[in-house]
Parts: sequence; structure tokens; C-alpha cells
Amino acid sequence: MKKFLSIKIILLIFLLGTLVFLIGCTSSVSIHTGTVTGAINVYWPGVSFMPGAARIDVLDEGIFTVSSFSDGSYTLNNVPVGQHTITVFKHGYITAQQVVNIVKGQTVTNVDFNLETEITAEQLGRTYYYGFNLDMTPFNSLKVRQAINYAIDKQTLLDEVNTEFGVSNVVAQGPLPTDMIGYNSSLAGYSYDVAEAQTLLSQGGYPEGFSTDLYYNIGDFHYFIAQKIQTYLAQVGINAELHGIEWMELLGLISQAELPFFRLSWTADTPDPTDYLYSLYHSASIYNYTHYNNTTIDNLIEQAWETIDETEFIQLIQQIESTIVDDAPAIYIYH
Repeated sequence: MKKFLSIKIILLIFLLGTLVFLIGCTSSVSIHTGTVTGAINVYWPGVSFMPGAARIDVLDEGIFTVSSFSDGSYTLNNVPVGQHTITVFKHGYITAQQVVNIVKGQTVTNVDFNLETEITAEQLGRTYYYGFNLDMTPFNSLKVRQAINYAIDKQTLLDEVNTEFGVSNVVAQGPLPTDMIGYNSSLAGYSYDVAEAQTLLSQGGYPEGFSTDLYYNIGDFHYFIAQKIQTYLAQVGINAELHGIEWMELLGLISQAELPFFRLSWTADTPDPTDYLYSLYHSASIYNYTHYNNTTIDNLIEQAWETIDETEFIQLIQQIESTIVDDAPAIYIYH
């Protein structure tokens, strides 16, 4: 009797194992998939369509990717067979959709999208700033960069600029223009504090200050601001020798990383702040003229590209901007 029961138990275990195996096999081969490839062209207000980064989603179930910032290309892998709607989303743009038919083991190519925006070039905004080359001494020191920011009374400087040239610019506490999604009007930035500037210079190894070269492009407006900055820096022991050069020469030298301290401005190309922050501060960007390199910021910028929820997106953008301001790769003068 015991032997008969043992045989029955063995047979039962065998049958259960076979059933599990068959279920596993059925599951693995029943979901057939294919691939979708294409490119995203993003409209730059006032310019044209350009390849860019956007979130590409299918099934609304997290099967998504982000297109390349450089060439707009994307690939969606493991898309279940059948007819699906592909959605392309980007902050500041009109969402685009296309229906595709997925065939097992095949790739649907050239599923391209042109993303439109109702925002005009005039609404994008820009920021005027003085950048540091973080690969050069002494600007590779965070305390030195922060000290210089504290040494400048930006509000007084801008009041003088506005009066002198009849303009109405506003003080910039960070890189993002005032009309951009995620702009933080509460961002503290750096107050005018000579004592704090001197303390930080001392902590950074320059209690007596130092000498440097400051470059700007020729013009009364830029010279006016450069002189003001020179005067403020002199108050904390920093001797900044001014060099006014032609715009194309200035841009060429900055691009070649040959200047320690320089005047620039950046106009937004698209209404998406992720693009703006990528251009200036992602370590892979060719326009990262300050040579700012922060892995956390790289990851957060890429995460922001993937984020659809607007509240979460704005929180990410403000976190990114606040961290960049703390790292002080530049002096943000005005918007």
C-alpha cells in the first residue's frame, strides 16, 4: 500500500512539473513582438524643424524611449504584435500620434514625427551671463566661483545698465529665462555680500585674491558691464584685466576652451527647459562652454526628458537649476 502511494505521489509531481513547463512555454511564445524605429523633428520657433529629444510611448504601459538629442532617432523594442498608437510627447509642444501595425519579428521603419509648438521665438527668452572655465585654475574651485558671485551687486549693476541704455532687463538668479516652463521666481541665487566673498576666497586658498583675464565682445553695452564687474571684483582683491574682442573671435576661443572667464548669453531654442539645460550643462553637450560636469545633473536632465506629469517635471527642472546655481559655473546677470 505504501509503495502504491509513493508511485502516485511521484506521478503527481511529474504531472505538475509538466504542466508548469507547458504553461511557461506557452507564455514565452504566445507574446510575439516587433520593433519600431524613426526620428523626431522638433520645431525651433523662428528657425525650422531640427532633430531633438522627446518621449515616445506605446500602449501607455511604460514601453517608451527618448529620442536622441543629436539626431532625433529612436527605437522601440519588444512591441507586441498588433495595431498600436504611438504617442510623442514634449513639454511646450503639441502631442503627436501615429498608428502602426506590428508584425512578429519585423521592424517598422521611418515612423517619423514633426512636433509643433504655438510658442513664438519672442516668447522664448534668454539669459546674459559671465561664464567660468571650470577646467582652469582658479575657477576649478567652487569656493572661488561662489565668492565671485557674492562679490557683485547685480541689482545695482542692472539698474545702472537699464538707465544708461534705456532697457528694462531683470536680474537673473539662475540660467532659466523668466517665461520658460519651470522658471522659479523664488530661486535665491547669490546676494551681494562682500564679507562672504572674502571668506570664501580665503577658504579657497586665495586670501589676497588673484589676477585673471576677463573677455567680452566689443561694444559699449558689453564694455559697460565688464567694467562694472571689474570694479566689484577689485573690492575683494581680484584683478580682472579686460579684453574686448570681436564676437566671432570670442566665440571661437570659448569653443576651443582657451578662455578662463568670458561674457556670453544664451537664447532658448525651444520652449522645453530640458533642451536649454542640456545645451549649457550636460557633460555631453558641445555648447557646455563652462565645462560643467555633474553626473547627477546629467541623470536628472535625462530623467526630465522622460517625465510627462507636469508637476513632477517642474520639480525636476527646479531641482536641476538650483543645483547648478549652487555649483556656480557662471554669474547670471540678467534675463
